[in-house]
Amino acid sequence: WITTTKPGDPMYIAGVKEFINFAVKNGGGNDRFPCPCFMCHNLLHKRVDEILNHLSKWAFDRTYTRWIFHGEAKEKTLFMDDVSEGYDSNEGDRLEDMIHVVEENFDGNPAMFETLLSDSEKPLYNGCTKYTRLSSVLKLYNLKVGGGWSDASFTLLLEAVKDMLPEDNVLPGCTYEA
Repeated sequence: WITTTKPGDPMYIAGVKEFINFAVKNGGGNDRFPCPCFMCHNLLHKRVDEILNHLSKWAFDRTYTRWIFHGEAKEKTLFMDDVSEGYDSNEGDRLEDMIHVVEENFDGNPAMFETLLSDSEKPLYNGCTKYTRLSSVLKLYNLKVGGGWSDASFTLLLEAVKDMLPEDNVLPGCTYEA
């Protein structure tokens, strides 16, 4: 349902309910969970009502098919092979690794946290509802890592994509701004 349905579809709504029940059951009594909408990408912790609101406005992050931030085992099962056709299983692992690196660097650096928080809420360009500055950088960075691109080639890609987007876009222009 994550990759084949949209908000409002009965199958999507049933899947979201299944996900929320799973998260609460495996949440260890927590009242906040990483939000799996494509705007938050599990970077922001929200209450269940806020997550439901996000998932009704924005789609579930289509790359998040193993709910490792919500209690599912990290090991990939045979069942997940069937469910996640076309999904790069390493993409979620790389994102998880990046999140842990960022979390470690938050200690004593609230400015970095504020920047990431701001970037996770800032639309890529005026009127864009699919990507934020942070989600677009993470998506492109996953391509860089997966393809083994150099920083120079990644900068060329960023420059080209930035030029293709509307002028008010906030995509970084080089690797070091990303």
